[in-house]
Amino acid sequence: MTTPAQHDRDLAEGRVARFKQDLRDGLATAPEGVEAMDELVATAHRLLDAEVAFDEAKRRLADAELESRHAATQRAVVWFAAAPVLVPLVAAALVLFEVLSPVWLLVLVPLFGAGLWVGFAPVRRAGAVIRERTRAAWAGSVTAVVLVLALFPWAGAVACTVLTALGVAGTIALLWRESRTP
Repeated sequence: MTTPAQHDRDLAEGRVARFKQDLRDGLATAPEGVEAMDELVATAHRLLDAEVAFDEAKRRLADAELESRHAATQRAVVWFAAAPVLVPLVAAALVLFEVLSPVWLLVLVPLFGAGLWVGFAPVRRAGAVIRERTRAAWAGSVTAVVLVLALFPWAGAVACTVLTALGVAGTIALLWRESRTP
């Protein structure tokens, strides 16, 4: 199924192809008379107008595709932000009730802030920004899962703690890159 923007682009592309063929057919033989030459010039003008319309239709299609990606990203990052926001909140409650060491706040606060940024900061309509926000959302969610694994006492808790710190740094770095994208 095609979108209206794709349909407009296809129609404009068809018009350009038809005018090019008309021009080729008219130039296949030498034009006889002024009227034939005027018809060729008029066809050339229509071809130029059709090419401008085709370029505009391509631009509108690119804008529609970017808008679609933008809307999907804005919906998705809210769901992705749940883990990086809720896991640090629960862990901070454990710090408050002295179950965990206050040192954990060095990881929890930045992850919580990154989760809030991922979920609730506006996403600009630029392809690079959309990609960076999606990457940051994935990185924050994976970091939240690794944080949960780091909080349980088991043999891999130390490795998960290191991975959590790296994940928080990576998430923040991705959000910083997004903010620096023009």
